Amino acid sequence: MSAGGGRVYFSVFAGRRRFLSVLMLYVDPMLRSGLIHQAHLWDYCRLSADREYLKTLSAPAVRIMTPPASDRAAKFPNKWKGYYAYYATALTAADWLIKCDDDVVFLSNLAVLLQFARNDTQRRHLYFPSIVNNDVAAAFQAADGVIEQPEYVVKLQPSTHEGQFSMSPMSDWYNCTECANFILHRFLEAPARFFTGCVHEWSVAARVPINFFLMRGAAARSHFAAYLQEPFVDEAYLTALLTERSGIPSVMVTDAVVVHFSFAFQHVPDRQALLAKFRKMAQDLQPSAQLEQQFSGRRLNLSCRNAPPPHLQRHARNRPNKLVRSSS
Repeated sequence: MSAGGGRVYFSVFAGRRRFLSVLMLYVDPMLRSGLIHQAHLWDYCRLSADREYLKTLSAPAVRIMTPPASDRAAKFPNKWKGYYAYYATALTAADWLIKCDDDVVFLSNLAVLLQFARNDTQRRHLYFPSIVNNDVAAAFQAADGVIEQPEYVVKLQPSTHEGQFSMSPMSDWYNCTECANFILHRFLEAPARFFTGCVHEWSVAARVPINFFLMRGAAARSHFAAYLQEPFVDEAYLTALLTERSGIPSVMVTDAVVVHFSFAFQHVPDRQALLAKFRKMAQDLQPSAQLEQQFSGRRLNLSCRNAPPPHLQRHARNRPNKLVRSSS
């Protein structure tokens, strides 16, 4: 399957074996079906055992990508520049790039996201699935009625400049173990509830955790090349800052769903048992296939509300919307 005439590259910041071994159970079938054309697994491994495992995944359609030495020595805010430099020149304008974290442990209906982007005459900035365990996605999940518990409600709002090199997260979700535990278990109880059939668009300059996104090759070439000259954190630059500068909206297509397991500061209880449940789902593949069959053919709703109900917004766990200066 071709996306707008170009190739679809699925790139992963790799790689922790415990997570990547689950993710690849979804990636391999997508390669076989032609939904994606090539997987790029970037060797940002910290452990030699993970690096050895990564080597075993090499295949004709799975490339192990070695970052430049400068990436390994890079300090904040200049990490990952080798990744962006590569795609700034390797992609054609017609190609598509998916960026995925290695701890995405469920993935369903990517074809819906690709088809929407392919047909998008407005050429929006970034295309996201509904991401389980992501604060910007949680804002829309609350708007769609997926999250109804006030303590886990986030509302969409602009990020603020945080020192010289970054823009602030929209909330404390990345640091909230209870949030991760709640949303992961809510998904496992009833995965279908997360497929809400909505297309949420925003041009608010919010920092979006880039656990998973899709981008046009032409846009990636331009923005990644410019980013190489910017002393800015990649996530804040690609989401909040570029939106602030350009005003071009991004979208979240909620009939494509991925699960992001955890941020670094989320210490999910019973982590091994929880991950085992996602591994079982991936090995079975039936849950994902059934969801795709159920939700892949329907018309998407572009008129869904973007905000949670007012009574839930009063309890939103956003950070105060004010300038936070770096202590460095």
